[in-house]
Amino acid sequence: MKHHAPVSEADRLKWDARHAEGEPGPAPAWLDELSDELPREGPALDVAAGRGRLTGWMIARGLRVTALDISQVGLARCAALGATTIERDLAETPTLPDGPFAMVACFHYEQAALWPEMIGALAPGGALVSEIATVTNLERHARPSRRFLVEPNALLRRAGSLRVTYYREGWLEGRHVARIVAKKIA
Repeated sequence: MKHHAPVSEADRLKWDARHAEGEPGPAPAWLDELSDELPREGPALDVAAGRGRLTGWMIARGLRVTALDISQVGLARCAALGATTIERDLAETPTLPDGPFAMVACFHYEQAALWPEMIGALAPGGALVSEIATVTNLERHARPSRRFLVEPNALLRRAGSLRVTYYREGWLEGRHVARIVAKKIA
Protein backbone atom coordinates (compact mmCIF):
# COMPACT_ATOMS: atom_id res chain seq x y z
CA MET A 1 0.00 0.00 0.00
CA LYS A 2 1.49 3.34 -1.06
CA HIS A 3 0.28 6.86 -0.33
CA HIS A 4 1.55 10.06 -1.97
CA ALA A 5 1.77 13.65 -0.83
CA PRO A 6 3.51 16.63 -2.46
CA VAL A 7 7.27 16.29 -2.20
CA SER A 8 10.08 18.72 -2.89
CA GLU A 9 11.64 17.28 -6.05
CA ALA A 10 15.15 18.50 -5.17
CA ASP A 11 14.96 16.92 -1.70
CA ARG A 12 13.61 13.68 -3.08
CA LEU A 13 16.39 13.46 -5.70
CA LYS A 14 19.03 14.16 -3.06
CA TRP A 15 17.74 11.43 -0.76
CA ASP A 16 17.07 9.00 -3.61
CA ALA A 17 20.74 9.29 -4.63
CA ARG A 18 21.91 8.84 -1.05
CA HIS A 19 19.70 5.81 -0.39
CA ALA A 20 20.72 4.15 -3.68
CA GLU A 21 24.25 3.77 -2.25
CA GLY A 22 25.08 0.75 -0.10
CA GLU A 23 22.98 -1.43 2.12
CA PRO A 24 20.91 -0.22 5.08
CA GLY A 25 23.25 -1.64 7.70
CA PRO A 26 22.17 -3.01 11.05
CA ALA A 27 19.99 -1.19 13.52
CA PRO A 28 21.90 0.39 16.40
CA ALA A 29 23.11 -2.19 18.93
CA TRP A 30 21.67 -0.23 21.86
CA LEU A 31 18.17 -1.20 20.68
CA ASP A 32 19.02 -4.88 21.12
CA GLU A 33 20.32 -4.10 24.62
CA LEU A 34 16.85 -2.72 25.45
CA SER A 35 14.99 -5.45 23.58
CA ASP A 36 12.90 -6.56 26.56
CA GLU A 37 11.49 -3.04 26.98
CA LEU A 38 10.32 -2.73 23.37
CA PRO A 39 7.22 -4.20 21.71
CA ARG A 40 7.36 -7.38 19.64
CA GLU A 41 3.90 -7.18 18.07
CA GLY A 42 1.44 -4.68 16.70
CA PRO A 43 1.75 -1.80 14.28
CA ALA A 44 4.88 0.37 14.19
CA LEU A 45 5.90 3.57 12.44
CA ASP A 46 9.40 4.37 11.15
CA VAL A 47 9.58 8.16 10.67
CA ALA A 48 12.15 9.25 8.06
CA ALA A 49 12.84 5.57 7.40
CA GLY A 50 15.66 6.06 4.91
CA ARG A 51 17.10 2.76 3.66
CA GLY A 52 15.10 0.81 6.23
CA ARG A 53 17.59 -0.29 8.87
CA LEU A 54 15.04 0.35 11.66
CA THR A 55 12.18 -0.89 9.50
CA GLY A 56 13.98 -4.22 9.04
CA TRP A 57 14.78 -4.47 12.75
CA MET A 58 11.16 -3.83 13.73
CA ILE A 59 9.81 -6.31 11.17
CA ALA A 60 12.27 -8.95 12.45
CA ARG A 61 10.80 -8.37 15.93
CA GLY A 62 7.30 -9.15 14.67
CA LEU A 63 5.96 -5.62 14.23
CA ARG A 64 3.87 -4.53 11.23
CA VAL A 65 5.76 -1.49 10.01
CA THR A 66 4.69 1.59 8.11
CA ALA A 67 7.76 3.37 6.72
CA LEU A 68 7.48 7.11 6.07
CA ASP A 69 10.09 8.96 3.98
CA ILE A 70 10.64 11.45 1.16
CA SER A 71 12.77 9.03 -0.88
CA GLN A 72 11.15 6.63 -3.34
CA VAL A 73 14.41 4.64 -3.41
CA GLY A 74 14.45 4.30 0.38
CA LEU A 75 10.77 3.38 0.45
CA ALA A 76 11.28 0.71 -2.21
CA ARG A 77 13.90 -0.85 0.09
CA CYS A 78 11.46 -0.70 3.01
CA ALA A 79 8.68 -2.24 0.90
CA ALA A 80 11.03 -5.07 -0.08
CA LEU A 81 11.41 -5.80 3.65
CA GLY A 82 7.63 -6.09 3.99
CA ALA A 83 6.70 -2.58 5.15
CA THR A 84 3.76 -0.47 4.09
CA THR A 85 5.20 2.78 2.71
CA ILE A 86 4.10 6.39 2.69
CA GLU A 87 5.97 8.95 0.62
CA ARG A 88 5.89 12.33 2.33
CA ASP A 89 8.07 15.40 2.63
CA LEU A 90 7.79 15.96 6.37
CA ALA A 91 9.24 19.47 6.02
CA GLU A 92 6.26 20.39 3.81
CA THR A 93 3.63 18.17 5.48
CA PRO A 94 4.61 17.51 9.12
CA THR A 95 1.85 15.00 9.80
CA LEU A 96 1.95 11.30 10.54
CA PRO A 97 -0.46 8.52 9.64
CA ASP A 98 -3.17 7.73 12.16
CA GLY A 99 -2.17 5.34 14.90
CA PRO A 100 -2.25 3.95 17.34
CA PHE A 101 1.22 2.41 17.04
CA ALA A 102 2.91 0.05 19.48
CA MET A 103 6.22 1.67 18.50
CA VAL A 104 7.25 4.89 16.77
CA ALA A 105 10.90 5.28 15.76
CA CYS A 106 12.55 8.50 14.58
CA PHE A 107 16.32 8.34 14.07
CA HIS A 108 18.53 11.15 12.79
CA TYR A 109 15.65 13.32 11.65
CA GLU A 110 15.10 16.55 13.55
CA GLN A 111 11.77 18.33 13.42
CA ALA A 112 10.45 19.47 16.79
CA ALA A 113 6.91 19.89 15.40
CA LEU A 114 6.66 16.12 14.87
CA TRP A 115 7.07 15.22 18.54
CA PRO A 116 3.47 15.95 19.58
CA GLU A 117 2.37 13.98 16.48
CA MET A 118 4.60 11.01 17.41
CA ILE A 119 3.40 11.03 21.01
CA GLY A 120 -0.22 11.28 19.87
CA ALA A 121 0.25 8.34 17.50
CA LEU A 122 1.33 5.98 20.29
CA ALA A 123 -0.99 3.33 21.65
CA PRO A 124 -1.29 3.11 25.46
CA GLY A 125 1.93 1.40 26.58
CA GLY A 126 3.53 2.17 23.19
CA ALA A 127 7.20 3.12 22.93
CA LEU A 128 8.75 6.14 21.25
CA VAL A 129 12.37 5.46 20.32
CA SER A 130 14.68 8.16 18.97
CA GLU A 131 18.32 9.00 18.38
CA ILE A 132 19.36 12.44 17.11
CA ALA A 133 22.75 14.13 17.04
CA THR A 134 23.12 17.13 19.36
CA VAL A 135 24.65 20.56 18.73
CA THR A 136 27.74 19.37 20.65
CA ASN A 137 28.45 17.13 17.63
CA LEU A 138 29.61 20.28 15.79
CA GLU A 139 32.70 20.38 18.03
CA ARG A 140 34.11 17.45 16.01
CA HIS A 141 31.99 17.22 12.86
CA ALA A 142 30.76 19.82 10.38
CA ARG A 143 27.78 17.65 9.43
CA PRO A 144 24.96 17.39 10.03
CA SER A 145 24.47 21.14 10.16
CA ARG A 146 22.98 22.84 13.21
CA ARG A 147 19.44 22.86 11.80
CA PHE A 148 19.40 19.05 11.98
CA LEU A 149 20.69 18.86 15.56
CA VAL A 150 18.98 19.07 18.96
CA GLU A 151 19.95 21.11 21.98
CA PRO A 152 21.10 19.30 25.15
CA ASN A 153 18.23 17.47 26.88
CA ALA A 154 15.77 18.42 24.12
CA LEU A 155 14.47 14.87 23.78
CA LEU A 156 13.79 14.68 27.51
CA ARG A 157 11.77 17.91 27.34
CA ARG A 158 9.89 16.76 24.25
CA ALA A 159 8.90 13.47 25.86
CA GLY A 160 6.36 15.47 27.87
CA SER A 161 3.92 13.14 29.62
CA LEU A 162 5.64 9.97 28.41
CA ARG A 163 7.49 7.81 30.96
CA VAL A 164 11.18 7.84 30.02
CA THR A 165 12.62 4.36 30.48
CA TYR A 166 16.01 5.04 28.88
CA TYR A 167 17.98 8.20 28.15
CA ARG A 168 21.58 8.69 27.22
CA GLU A 169 23.34 11.72 25.78
CA GLY A 170 27.02 11.98 24.96
CA TRP A 171 29.82 10.95 22.62
CA LEU A 172 28.68 7.53 21.46
CA GLU A 173 30.26 5.71 18.54
CA GLY A 174 32.05 8.87 17.38
CA ARG A 175 29.05 11.20 17.39
CA HIS A 176 27.43 13.28 20.10
CA VAL A 177 23.87 12.00 20.22
CA ALA A 178 20.79 11.89 22.41
CA ARG A 179 18.97 8.55 22.70
CA ILE A 180 15.59 8.02 24.29
CA VAL A 181 13.00 5.34 24.88
CA ALA A 182 9.78 6.71 26.35
CA LYS A 183 6.43 5.01 26.83
CA LYS A 184 2.88 6.24 26.78
CA ILE A 185 1.33 5.48 30.14
CA ALA A 186 -1.43 2.93 29.66
